[in-house]
Amino acid sequence: MVSKNKILGQHPLILISVGSTKFSFLRLFSCLKGLNKNKYKITKNFIPTDQFIDSIKKADKIIIHGGPATIFLVVKYSKFMPLIIPRLAKYKEHVDDHQLFFTKYLRSNLPDNLKKYFVINEKINGIIDNYLKEKNRINNLSKYLFLNKNGSKLVRNLEEYINKL
Repeated sequence: MVSKNKILGQHPLILISVGSTKFSFLRLFSCLKGLNKNKYKITKNFIPTDQFIDSIKKADKIIIHGGPATIFLVVKYSKFMPLIIPRLAKYKEHVDDHQLFFTKYLRSNLPDNLKKYFVINEKINGIIDNYLKEKNRINNLSKYLFLNKNGSKLVRNLEEYINKL
């Protein structure tokens, strides 16, 4: 699928969501410093939920933190595969590693060819570069996460996974 922005000759829209927490996410932002600002239009301001959903629908590339609500919205509304990068307590990006645990759990429910979009590595430079360079891939995550007929089974599996931690 070709994005609307590409058809219109406009810069691709990259949506970056780091959540509303007070903690910094320098690990992510340092990777974006070298981005060619002439090639991409980057949006990173806080926006209300309805505008956020609209931006998700329009975005060519989406890079988000590992917050469960943000992941849910992106899985539900994004046309193209997002890149999910959990905040890590080790780098003081959050109080604990709940985003990493959640990302690992979701990743474990995906086929191997989709796992690369749920990043569990600490080093993310090359991963972000590769994601931005690759051709857009249709988002089919809802087939594996959240919106399936076995929603209650997914919740049960998540509870079991959390209890093992």
